[in-house]
This record gives sequence, structure tokens and C-alpha cells, in this order.
Amino acid sequence: MKRKAQERLSSSSSSSSSSSSSPPETSSPSSSSTGNSRLHHPVTTAVAKTDGAKPATSRRGHSKSRLGCLNCKRRRVKCNELRPTCSPCRRLGLLCDYATAAPPGSIQPAPSPLCLEDLRFYYQFLNIAFPSLPLRADQVWKKCAAMSHQSECLAHAALGLGALHLSKHGNVDYSSQALSHRVSALKIVHEQFAKPPSDQDNADSLFAALICLAAQTTLLPDGIAEYMTITRAGALVWAFVIPAHGSSVFKSFTNESHSENLSKIVSEEPKDFDLVDEFLGSVNKVKEICSGARELYYCQRVVDAVEGLRVSSLQAWLSHADLWRAHCYFSNDDFQAFIAPDNYPARLLIAHMLLADYFLGQFCLKNSEQFKFTARRQVIISWVRNAIRELPKDIRPYGEWLRSYCDVVEQSDGRYLLTP
Repeated sequence: MKRKAQERLSSSSSSSSSSSSSPPETSSPSSSSTGNSRLHHPVTTAVAKTDGAKPATSRRGHSKSRLGCLNCKRRRVKCNELRPTCSPCRRLGLLCDYATAAPPGSIQPAPSPLCLEDLRFYYQFLNIAFPSLPLRADQVWKKCAAMSHQSECLAHAALGLGALHLSKHGNVDYSSQALSHRVSALKIVHEQFAKPPSDQDNADSLFAALICLAAQTTLLPDGIAEYMTITRAGALVWAFVIPAHGSSVFKSFTNESHSENLSKIVSEEPKDFDLVDEFLGSVNKVKEICSGARELYYCQRVVDAVEGLRVSSLQAWLSHADLWRAHCYFSNDDFQAFIAPDNYPARLLIAHMLLADYFLGQFCLKNSEQFKFTARRQVIISWVRNAIRELPKDIRPYGEWLRSYCDVVEQSDGRYLLTP
């Protein structure tokens, strides 16, 4: 079974010039499969699409924009120089800054590889902003923080996460610095997917960087496709790149260890089964417009997670773990089709998955549980509302319950299942 699962995952990363015709998986194989199979280019292409780093395009009259904002200069994209906020910054929700842009012809000092702000970001990551997966793994992330001294990819990912977390939970906006680190990390991730590391430390560093990038994505204004892509990439690294899970710094992230840790923190809180029926009614309504096998497969994973509450909170959380990685078992072509903006049934199912995290949280975690990504809730709500708003008018009614439940989540205590 595991060998077949590996073969399917491996084939999902075949050359982009070939088209996969295999149907999506009908069951979730174990994410702890091991092997040294190489990840192929189409998956790296999917990851690379998230980094936003494009070659600077020329303007008429001169070779590049010399009066663009600082964010566009850092990202190396063309700035349309609109003031007070250029279009790229408006789209990404960044603070557009022209104030310190150097005049044409001025000589700028070479940038330092380390600045005092980076030290602040590192402190934030080390003490507060590290990801919540693996569960109860504070010491694991302290080891990763030490590993980042030898891994440029992990360093950028950790600093980017620390910077954005500080922006969302503080009174200073470091979004541009966070984006700069994120772009640098994703560029290196792309390079390492083309030539995966074979030694344990570098493989662990790559996996840690992807988890950090996934956590950072949940603090970005519009990141549904990015989030799905990065979590899928992480699953592939875990399955095929990390040489030995038993000696990995992330050994507590195997299915068995995750389930054991989960059983120690799950709480059997009182269940509102009328609310369960409402959630399932919304999912089954979307099922009516699902025509593809991959959408039906994903729909069933959503149903299983919520239906698990009828058995126990533990069963619901275990089923939610299967739901969270369900998209990782699609072929590359099926995955790209699944996250396409015009795949409206899939977009509705992903929205259900995102809100199921908070829906189950109220039944699976104690009120006393402390969360470090409190800004994440508003971002997820924004993702879901935007996804429903962008649906065609005839499809929008299928997201009506989701839209109303966003209002409920907005007023809740924000308990969720500790996913990045």
C-alpha cells in the first residue's frame, strides 16, 4: 500500500510537459512513508508560483522603474508609482513607502547581511511565533532556530514569520521586511526542490522552512492557493526527502507520534449536534455541484472530520488531520485543477476545511488553551468571505451558511486545532 502511495506521489511530480490522467486517490495513505525519491520540477513550479519574485520589466524611456516604492524594489517587480499606494502594495495589503527611496543616480551602501530588525524578528520567532506543529514541540523549534544559523532558507523563513507575526500582534508594520524574507526563502525552496538535499540536517531544514512558510501564509491577506501549495510541498518533503524519520528532529511528526500527542491535549467538550447538522448540511449542499472524483473525495474528508464529533472529539481531530493533508495525494495536474480559482466547488470545499478548523476547535480544546497566532482567525475569515464574494451569482448561495458562520467565528474565542 505504501509503495503504491509513493509511486503515485512520485508520478504527481513528473515532467510538466506530460499530462497526468490518473484519478485522485480514494483513500489517504500514511504521510510517514519514507524514501529517497527525488521531487520533480512541476511541484517546484507550483511552489515557485507563490514567491512573487519576477524579473523586473522595462519601462518605456528607461530600463527599470527608478522611482518605485521600496516594497516593489525589494520584490524586484515593476511599480506603477501610484501615490500614496501603488497597485502591487494595495493588492498585497502592504504599507507603501516612497519616503526613503533614493533619488536617481545616488550611491547606496551595500546592504548588511544582518540588521537589528532581524534580531528582533529572530527573538519573536524563537519565543512566540514558531509554528504550532508538531504539537507541543517548543524544543523542536528551538533546535530549528539553531539550525537556521547554517541554513539560509530556514533563516529567511523564520525571520519572515517572526516579522509578520510581530506586525500582526504589535504596533509596528514590518510587512515589507516579512515579504522580503519570504521571497528569499521561497527562491531557495525552489532551488532545493530541483536538487533535494540528501543529508538529514539539510532535509530537516527544508521541511522546517516549509512549515514556517505555511504558518506565515495564514497571516497574509489572500493566501488560499499558496497555503494549499506549501502544505502539499511540505508533505512531499516529509515523504520523500527526509532520509529517516526516526532520526529527524521532527520525529514527533509521524502519524503515530502526532496521534499520541494529540490524545494528551484533546478535550471532550460539550457538543452542539444541531450545529454539526448545519455544517454537514452546507457541505452536502456543495456536494450536489461536485462532478469530479477529486472534489467528491475531498468532500468526503470534510464530512468525516465533522461526523467524527458523533464518536468523540479525538476521532474528529484525527479525521481533521486526514482532511488537512488530503490534497497532498492528488496528482500534480489534479492538484493544480483543484486549486484553480474557477473551480468553484473545490473553492467552497476548501473554505469548509478552513472553517472546520475553528468549528472543531470549540469541541476539541479547553477554554484555557493558549494561542500564539490570534491574528490568524481574522485572516481565515477574510479568505472565506473573499472566496464567497468572488463566486458567480448562481453559485454564491452554496456559500451562504459559510458566510453566516464567519460572523459566528468572528465573535468566538478563536479556538482552533493548532494547524499552521
